[in-house]
Amino acid sequence: MNLVDQITNEMKDAMKQKNNATLSTLRLLRSAIKNKEIDLQEKLSDDAVIAVIKTQVKQLKESVDAFKDAGRDEMAESSAKEIDVLQKYLPAQMSDEDLETIVQSSINSLGATSKADMGKVMGASMKVVAGRADGTRVKDVVGRLLAVLTLVVVGNTMMVTDVHAAIELIGDTSMSTSFFEVDMALRVFRVLLLWAGVFAVNSILHGGFHYMVASMRDNEHITAWKKMTTGFVGSIVVIALFSITTVFIEIL
Repeated sequence: MNLVDQITNEMKDAMKQKNNATLSTLRLLRSAIKNKEIDLQEKLSDDAVIAVIKTQVKQLKESVDAFKDAGRDEMAESSAKEIDVLQKYLPAQMSDEDLETIVQSSINSLGATSKADMGKVMGASMKVVAGRADGTRVKDVVGRLLAVLTLVVVGNTMMVTDVHAAIELIGDTSMSTSFFEVDMALRVFRVLLLWAGVFAVNSILHGGFHYMVASMRDNEHITAWKKMTTGFVGSIVVIALFSITTVFIEIL
């Protein structure tokens, strides 16, 4: 049974059960499908029907936001129920963890290193996702992971620079042992600070992503806000300590 037949049968069941809310939603969906078939002058495949459903879900989500902003909670709740009816015809949405795994796999396979590769990573990830996550979610995850990757690359570059500088110091026999040890310790500490900075920024990005997709659920918003706060505080501490360490290295 194709998706159109399934929708039609369930519309008949809703009619028999006098489930007016579901019946109204499915009638609107069936009408949208018919209109699309008239435009294309052909029967819609299941993938094309899913595209129509996604469009309706998107419009309903926008309506929910608009009704909430206007203080019309009953209308917002009604639109949310329509979304629930339509969602069951869409592919099951994957978790954030699974989506991150797919995006990371795409990054690794493509050898992506910065946001300049975002288009390629998006294209590869969307093929694997196959409708189980919308483009906005995929884009957010791709952008966040590439941003973290860029920081890691920069950190590694600076670490290599510091190691080369340390090697040069080792070759200078005129330097005292104590001077070398202090300088080397500061450089190692600075490298560790860079990695701490990467984790702090990742906490900000991860918290921001979850804050945006939390759908106003208080507990998730609080958790996301805590992650962002921790990331901001950590970033400030890292920047301050990194600056102080750099000044001491220059003085030495």
